[in-house]
Amino acid sequence: MTWTILAEVLKALGGLIAVLSFPFALLTYARSVRTRRAEWLASLHEKFFESDRYREIRRVLDYRPEPEYGDLVKAITAQSHHALADELYRYLNFFEFLAGLRGLGQISDEEIIGLFDYDLRLITQHDFIMSTLRPQGFERLADLLASGRLLPRS
Repeated sequence: MTWTILAEVLKALGGLIAVLSFPFALLTYARSVRTRRAEWLASLHEKFFESDRYREIRRVLDYRPEPEYGDLVKAITAQSHHALADELYRYLNFFEFLAGLRGLGQISDEEIIGLFDYDLRLITQHDFIMSTLRPQGFERLADLLASGRLLPRS
């Protein structure tokens, strides 16, 4: 066997290894991307549910305790300042952010539903919130909720 033949065999073998390793590299990359996405979604979940940031507004929207609920409705419909109204707008800003990510293709409907279905349904149960979304600049959230793709209005 001459050096030329050996070089050709090694070259062919190297090419074969490269071709065979490409699917493995692609699979490893796809797995890595899915893992990072899962970590990002877990972080999003943690920031929303495990901090107390939205605890009070979620309680008021969920249980409608008086006088807090009445004060919130009055403040939103009259467009007046109230601490709960500020909390509501921060809460809605989070979902506007999600709707923006959805529009950019960065988060899927399934991921949004999996993480935030209950809260999105909660928003749709309050007519005073639904009627203020567009006037207050929450167009993407309004479109997300109106699309019907995510959830039917309760």
